Amino acid sequence: MGIILAILLFADTARGQEIITLDQAISVSLENNIELKKTRNNALVAKSNKFQALMNYLPTLNAGINYDYFLGTFFDNNAARQVTATTNSSTPRIDMNAVLFNGFANTYYMKQINANEEAAQHAIDAQKVLVRSNVLANYLNVLLDRENIYISHDRIELLERQLDREIKRESVGVGNLELVYNFRSQLANEKLNGVNLNNRYKTDLLILLQVMFLDPNKDYEVEAYDISSEEILSDVESFDTVLAASLDFSPDFQRSEASNQSANYQLKYAKAARYPTINFFGRVGSNYSSNGALNPESGEFESKAGFNTQLGYNEYEYLNFSLNIPLFNRGRTNNTIQVAKINVLNSELDTKLAYQTIVNSVQRVYLDLVSAQNTYKAAQENLTALNQSYEFSSKRYETGNTDFFTYLESLNNKNRAESELVNAKYSIVFRKKILDIYKGL
Repeated sequence: MGIILAILLFADTARGQEIITLDQAISVSLENNIELKKTRNNALVAKSNKFQALMNYLPTLNAGINYDYFLGTFFDNNAARQVTATTNSSTPRIDMNAVLFNGFANTYYMKQINANEEAAQHAIDAQKVLVRSNVLANYLNVLLDRENIYISHDRIELLERQLDREIKRESVGVGNLELVYNFRSQLANEKLNGVNLNNRYKTDLLILLQVMFLDPNKDYEVEAYDISSEEILSDVESFDTVLAASLDFSPDFQRSEASNQSANYQLKYAKAARYPTINFFGRVGSNYSSNGALNPESGEFESKAGFNTQLGYNEYEYLNFSLNIPLFNRGRTNNTIQVAKINVLNSELDTKLAYQTIVNSVQRVYLDLVSAQNTYKAAQENLTALNQSYEFSSKRYETGNTDFFTYLESLNNKNRAESELVNAKYSIVFRKKILDIYKGL
């Protein structure tokens, strides 16, 4: 690798440039990802809904009191007589409502909410898989860009040395001015290629920083990934094995199945509205009147009975059982059931889509991995042969036994093989990592 390029790329480190490792890139992305935060919030909502679904089994309890003024003549129930006076009265009470039967709607709703909570948890894991996969892909792009910059810089250094050599030869009358122009042309072309590669590197680094939600105005540099030969040469499981493990783990597929269960329970909940409901109502209350009240034990009227005394005199309990049979509600129940049925169909399609998505993803990554392995093996042999060919052409060119274009073609072939080998090497390792993520490792 070019010494000058390495200095240019990493000189900022000494001035406080922050190095990002692969593990850091993943952990920071998981911490900052907005969609992941939203899925976690959705899980909290599902948990709150689950508590409410549990509370639906309990009766409601309410307390109330009113204070009234009567002017003129009216019959005072507390005093058990008709009075003509300004009267104030009060009726404190405690009410309880309970649903004894509603077509098992509470049970179906509880099961629906449980499925929603499970789907929300799987959604969190699915988003984590997506974040990790995106970080790996973007991190790989940055590393490949930098490796290609290294190769380009080595090529620039070589062309510069060759150009200096031809200029010196031409200056003493033993060179060829056409070769000088040819080398200058090739050098300018490679410098332009280097600028394009550097621009691509900056763009891919920006994308990585955006995935991590970091400030791109600060100085960051990704750490080189040390790839061992074991990582490259290790065997890969069969596609069927990888796919089975991925489907077994896939949180997105499990999320879709849980959502499908929720949709089915939602349909049952909607159908429960067709059943009669049995309700219970109970009340404990009392009355007060400023005109006094009858003493229930003595039967005498006590005009000066106080508030607390009257509450004891007039206390009562009231129980009520009611049966409600739905006959017609302008089609609302039928519409709710129809919508629920469509939601079930959509949830089944969502499950099929989630299944096909994970299959397609594994197929693409696995094919890329196998292709990279085949490319790597071929590129190793090719690079060895092209290095030998280049060394041979270089010596023949220096001794004047071959032309410039033959030499340049040999150099281009060698550089192309170097780039293919680097790309294949990184692709193998990172595709394996992505498959490991899909398998839940």
